Amino acid sequence: SSLPPTKQPNRTMESASNKPETAEPASQNQHDDASLIAAPLTLDKVKQMLEACASANEATVQQLVQEHKLYACQQLPSCGTSPLMVAARGGHVRLCQWLLDQGAPWNAVDRTNRCAGSHATDAQQWEVVNLLVEWGTRSELILGAMQRQSQQHVSQPTPQGPVNQEPSTKPDYISRHKLTYTADGKALLDSDADAVMMEWERPIMKAHAQILMGEQHLGGGKRIMNIGFGMGIIDTIFQEQYNPSLHIIIEAHPDVYQKMIKDGWNTKPNVQIYFGRWQDVIPKKLTNLQVDGIFFDTYGEHVCDMEDFHLLLQGTLSQPHGIYSFFNGLAPDNLFFQGVACNVIKIQLQKLGLETEYITCQIEAPNQHEWDGIRRPYWHNRDTYYLPRITWNQEFLGRKTAMNDDMDVVDSNSTKRQRR
Repeated sequence: SSLPPTKQPNRTMESASNKPETAEPASQNQHDDASLIAAPLTLDKVKQMLEACASANEATVQQLVQEHKLYACQQLPSCGTSPLMVAARGGHVRLCQWLLDQGAPWNAVDRTNRCAGSHATDAQQWEVVNLLVEWGTRSELILGAMQRQSQQHVSQPTPQGPVNQEPSTKPDYISRHKLTYTADGKALLDSDADAVMMEWERPIMKAHAQILMGEQHLGGGKRIMNIGFGMGIIDTIFQEQYNPSLHIIIEAHPDVYQKMIKDGWNTKPNVQIYFGRWQDVIPKKLTNLQVDGIFFDTYGEHVCDMEDFHLLLQGTLSQPHGIYSFFNGLAPDNLFFQGVACNVIKIQLQKLGLETEYITCQIEAPNQHEWDGIRRPYWHNRDTYYLPRITWNQEFLGRKTAMNDDMDVVDSNSTKRQRR
């Protein structure tokens, strides 16, 4: 039978981050599962829904959803499996589309933190993967626009829940958190014992520096800007290997700034330090300055803040050869979510005239011992890092130049008419 389309809103990646729909802990006994199913749903019919999705029995799926729409998204409490996950794993594209239309959240995760896209990827169901990437990207773009209009993009901590379910955003990072450099110099921690930066990132920073500065070592001449000093890993690489003609560092936290001055960064060749938030420094102190390379690596900010920073690239990143990059810690605990987040950023930057390429880098992921003393790891055993390289779209710049030329002609003709 055919599946009728129905549109319903989805949730955000953050709200579906680390648990299935039920807020209760996974039960150890099968009979406990029934108590976790919201009335008037029944555990037997939830299982029937999953079986129907596995076999693409569209008639049964449609019948159950007509009985109660929550059957489209109810997860099995013991494992967190959802109808969309099962359909995605089976490669049932049309059924996946219909479940999404019925309100099945594309970003719900099971007890192993795997979403429908993860299941489809593992099963190599690439048509379903593409569908879910497109759906997730569209949902995040719409949600981001809504959050921006309402100015509600500051996540608040939820101390009652598990640590891995807390948002990474920390609006009070600068005002409340005392930062500490560990005795071995391998980490910078905030007051919650969360890591602001760690030594294991050094190979990643080297790759970023090479992308931004090019192959020519010791040649000098490039103007570089780094947003967020932290442990100074990439800034040290810039100084020791690339000899920039101008090296701007913007750092907002007073503890880091004091450490920078103590270590003599204010006396290093061609270094200019700006103490403050980039939101204040760039519009007020760097309005007439353009640089050849920009690296963005802040802490505790929302992705909407990074999107705000991207709006400043038009006036800050030199044209046509400027290069921009950022530390890609987007959704680090779920590869599929990171893919969607990267795609969202790519589309947003494209609208600004910038082309985004994600370069695959093999890294040595930090082992469990390196997280000792860290409350919440921010990287999860992945040995692949997708490094963003963002450059100006030359066709966009050409259209912009042509438009400016046309405006000059109009202004010139207008002036001539006025003189008559």
